[in-house]
Amino acid sequence: MSKIMFIRSAAVVLLPLACFGVIAGQGPAATKERSHVERFSTPEVRAERSEGDATARLAANPKDDEALNMRSVARMRLGRYSEALDDLRAAISLKPTNAEYQANFGYVLWKLGRAEEAVAAERAALKIDLKNTTAHYQLGRFLLRLGERKDLNEAISELRRALELDPRQFEVRFELIAAYRELPDLAQAAAQLDVLQDSRPTDPRVFYVTGLLDADRNDLSSAVRNFNEAIKRDPTLYGAWQDLGLAYIKASRWDEAVKVFSDLAQRQPSSVEAAYFHALSLYNAGNMAQAEQEARRALRVDAGAVEAHTLLGIVLASRGNANAEAADALSQAIALNPNSFDAQLYLGRVQYALKDYAGSVRSLRAAVLLNPRHVEARFFLGTALESAGDSDAAMAEYQSLSKSDPDSAIGQLGLGALLVKQGKVSEAVAVLRRAATLDPSEFEAHWALGRALALQEKYADAVASFEKAIALAPNRSDAHYQLGLSLKRLGRTAEANREFAIVDRLNTEFRTSSSPK
Repeated sequence: MSKIMFIRSAAVVLLPLACFGVIAGQGPAATKERSHVERFSTPEVRAERSEGDATARLAANPKDDEALNMRSVARMRLGRYSEALDDLRAAISLKPTNAEYQANFGYVLWKLGRAEEAVAAERAALKIDLKNTTAHYQLGRFLLRLGERKDLNEAISELRRALELDPRQFEVRFELIAAYRELPDLAQAAAQLDVLQDSRPTDPRVFYVTGLLDADRNDLSSAVRNFNEAIKRDPTLYGAWQDLGLAYIKASRWDEAVKVFSDLAQRQPSSVEAAYFHALSLYNAGNMAQAEQEARRALRVDAGAVEAHTLLGIVLASRGNANAEAADALSQAIALNPNSFDAQLYLGRVQYALKDYAGSVRSLRAAVLLNPRHVEARFFLGTALESAGDSDAAMAEYQSLSKSDPDSAIGQLGLGALLVKQGKVSEAVAVLRRAATLDPSEFEAHWALGRALALQEKYADAVASFEKAIALAPNRSDAHYQLGLSLKRLGRTAEANREFAIVDRLNTEFRTSSSPK
């Protein structure tokens, strides 16, 4: 089974409007020296005070557009975006030519999930004032987050313009790094990072972004070091936690990935991504019971998480005694997203195990349509077609796979196995020898070759192939059984009996075991 299923990681640190320069409407009041109480008040207390001051001004003059904008900013900081939107609408109606009001309006629309209107508001602000730094910044930022490839160059252009207007705004550089990584243009991203490292050497986000660029260059050791430094400096930088775990996943360091995502899941119990990656790491670390538990928790957090349904199906299938429930989980994933390759592939495999060969063929055909170059999907489709009784279609699939990828051991394996069934044993042996040579670690190649050699009554060669298969999968009772038969044919009765005893033990253990496998 596939080891890694990725959810795209966050590439940037999200920055609120309040972090960017001076918010519109603050004017001269922003330069006034704050009292001792103001300096040590929480942001929420200061926002509440600002809201009260603005409300008092509006009681005296309901058409005070500056007071409306000031109150909207306070309400943004308090997370009351609908009320902030009403204030900004009123301010804009009083002064429609104020670009800052329009820019703030776009930010509130974005926070309310109205992305297209937010982009339109920032464009409207720039029509009023082409030198409005906030509007350039937010338009670039919004376009970047919408994720449309066609908008990427415009996003970069807007962010660069914001930086030209005010080079001191380091937040823009973080956004530019994210945009350049999307291109990808790592040289330009590194140039922006150099400036940040010089100007903000202790900022945790600088270490985080450095780690992201390290990961882009496949320097996982440096990436891990920088992610850890970012987390040490700011334990609430959850993107760095996630990308640290993903670096461990990429390096197949599953136990370390488990530790990171366990910590992250405790810090963010309502994060479906944290729960999913924790479950994925547990699965690949071999802890099936906890992986199942965490995958189920991810679905309690978000019942619509396609990847979590898919992973739960894979975990259940690995138990060997829960294929029906696995099929249900994978079918749910497909219902949510019919274009999920992993869900289609694994549902096809589970349906095959349930002997639903027609269903297996449908699912695997869907998987192959989604990813025609995936060797395993093509192989399993051939296997399902063969079991469904369509040997001609199966042969065509194996031959097509062998032709498109002559060095594919799994393609040669499928072709050889089908040749055996068709009675073309000599041809099968040649094909299966090639499969075993192409991938000496493939159990099925050695096992199938041993079966073909046994059919040719070349028992000594068959024994050698079965022994290689057993070395790769010691708990496969079918391999021990076939080895025993070949040994018996060679007159090596004592050795054959030892193999049959192993078969009895493995079968007994399988029947009596109650723990997940």
